[in-house]
Amino acid sequence: MKRKIYQTLLEWKENDFFQSLLVKGARQVGKTYIIKDFGKREFKYLLYLNFEDQLDMRKAFDTMPNPAEAVKTLQAYGISQNIFSIDGNETLIFLDEIQLCKRAYSLLKPLTEMKKYRIVASGSMLGINLNSDFLDPGPSVKHIEMVPMDFEEFLWAIHGETINNIVIQIKDDVLKGNLINQTLHETLNKDIKDYVLVGGMPQVVFEYIQSKNLGKVFLKQEAIINLYRSDIQQYQSTPDNKIKTLKCFDSIPNQFSKDSHRFMYNMVEESKTARDFGNAVDWLERTGNTRKCYHADHLKGSLIDGQGSLFKLYMNDIGLLVCMLGQNYIYKIQNDELDLFKGAIYEQLLAQMLIAKKENLYYTRIGDIEIDFLIEHRGKIFPIECKSGGNTKSKSLKSFVEKFKPIKAFKVSLNNINTSDATIKAIPHYAFAFLSIQELTSL
Repeated sequence: MKRKIYQTLLEWKENDFFQSLLVKGARQVGKTYIIKDFGKREFKYLLYLNFEDQLDMRKAFDTMPNPAEAVKTLQAYGISQNIFSIDGNETLIFLDEIQLCKRAYSLLKPLTEMKKYRIVASGSMLGINLNSDFLDPGPSVKHIEMVPMDFEEFLWAIHGETINNIVIQIKDDVLKGNLINQTLHETLNKDIKDYVLVGGMPQVVFEYIQSKNLGKVFLKQEAIINLYRSDIQQYQSTPDNKIKTLKCFDSIPNQFSKDSHRFMYNMVEESKTARDFGNAVDWLERTGNTRKCYHADHLKGSLIDGQGSLFKLYMNDIGLLVCMLGQNYIYKIQNDELDLFKGAIYEQLLAQMLIAKKENLYYTRIGDIEIDFLIEHRGKIFPIECKSGGNTKSKSLKSFVEKFKPIKAFKVSLNNINTSDATIKAIPHYAFAFLSIQELTSL
């Protein structure tokens, strides 16, 4: 399945010869698949090491005395794979699950500085396993993050690359302020519903393509959630921390049952506070399994200047959140019978779209004004209101515009485009997914 990160890998190959690459991301987002595919397509040879499966290589690197010995080990392993030169652009060296071998991570810097080898490393639990106990490779290693498939990648997988022409057409209509063809609008809203149900985990998307069976999709999602729970049991440091982290993780669906959707520690366990569970939530975020959306206490200066202690907590993938809500919600979403969690689900959808655009997540509540998301571009703050149905009246957004005078504001819903207002631009969820932040702010 085509992924946008492939272009980033290509650019690295062409332009960053004196840097190695570290691809970070949660489990099951497709790191191994896409890097191996890249290595096979763009290099003559792919030298693949997996420190999770190849315990002999992990042991060898754990006791590696110096970079020169590491080169000899890689060369010897290459010969066993019929690769007789690991130098230059002929061979991609791929060190997978590198978080399980701290010594291999610390060797990235000196190996890169030899300026002879093309190295990509990846890991799923880097923020947990490595923590601060490693040699920072500095600018020798370029870090990039991989996230679940975004909505456009989902469409590529479902419909093929012929969808590109439709995406171009929609972007052109939105930028010109034209109504999107109604049949096309309805079709893409159905695709949005499918994306809500399936999400962007590649294995789950592949299952959906192969079987079109939502039951099998649910079981795939459940397996990933259980893997995340297993990681908590395996990687959290103490029995007490394991219990606390599991409680926080399993509380995520219930956190969305409130109108504010704000994460509340006393919903994890009665009378508990950040002192009790704050580290557990931070641990979940460092795995890439969740993402905090911080409250902006004020809008003076940049958003980070106003970042407060309150936050919402989103899953890394909307399909996994729906699975955690339970089997009944599959039926409710499919039949448009959502009630309690409808707003929360579409907030998760929009949060995932913003993360795919590499945006940090913020929201604000100032008096009676509550704005679902805030983004910052070129020093200006833009509010975004997320709507889950056909009723798109928004008193808060209107009040925010009147009080703070933003250049643009966005209302994202299931309705067709309406950009006639000078400030508030109403666009469908799918169009929001297609447009870059620069394109959105230029509407």
